[in-house]
Amino acid sequence: MIRTRRELLTEISPATITNRCRTGRYTRLLPGIYSEGSSTTFVKCQAVVAWLPEAVFSHRTAAWLWNMLQEPELLEATIPSACYRRTPPWLRLYRRDLRPDWTDAVWDLPATTPARTLLDCLTVMPNHDAERLIDEHAHAASPDLLDLCSHLKGSPALRRQLRTAAPDAASEPERLFTRALTSRGLHLLANHPVGPFYGDFVDPHSRTIIEIDGREFHSDPTTFRADRRRQNALVLAGWFVLRYAAADIYSCLDTCADEAARLIRHRRRNRPAR
Repeated sequence: MIRTRRELLTEISPATITNRCRTGRYTRLLPGIYSEGSSTTFVKCQAVVAWLPEAVFSHRTAAWLWNMLQEPELLEATIPSACYRRTPPWLRLYRRDLRPDWTDAVWDLPATTPARTLLDCLTVMPNHDAERLIDEHAHAASPDLLDLCSHLKGSPALRRQLRTAAPDAASEPERLFTRALTSRGLHLLANHPVGPFYGDFVDPHSRTIIEIDGREFHSDPTTFRADRRRQNALVLAGWFVLRYAAADIYSCLDTCADEAARLIRHRRRNRPAR
């Protein structure tokens, strides 16, 4: 529970406030802002709003509020550019004027919209983590995200992230492979039906199917035999099936992607037009 000093002074004296802080009943989180009880991340968020009503949670904190990321150790919020405050180590403030349509409310706390949050996270997160965040959540926010990106100048990295996003990947190796192919100018259909089967990556133009095999899903005898029957049926139907182990995607992604790209382009050039 959050209590302000002004509120407390209507009930108790300044000396009592100091004594209760000393005994641990109150914890001073921010100037004039105290918590009574456990200082959880949510309580700290409430403290920030009580201290700075104009603050809007952004970046990784907003992503946590929107259930995109795990609970952060560092809280991040955006305040108007004309505002300045010194902060404790657990709080970082960004000075920027937010448009009204970039803000929303979640859990009764002010936060940047999901689209604005994703774009902000790209500027502060390691590239690998930012890619995963975009791939997992860009699809839900895509209309707003594309509109937002179109209004931002000087953000080629953000646009590149959107172009190479892999929102339909069924697994982490498939997500990485999708991005690798997209960066090479190839956009294959993910988890696409081919007759009675589904291919991890399907290119109808070259009649190529690429499979990413995880050991945990393909090692038992029944699955092994079914994979062989399935591959034979696809080959007999005129499809070229290229298979990669998930371990190879992790260890030599560029080698696998380059090989697949060369094959697909070769087959596209040499297949007769229909």
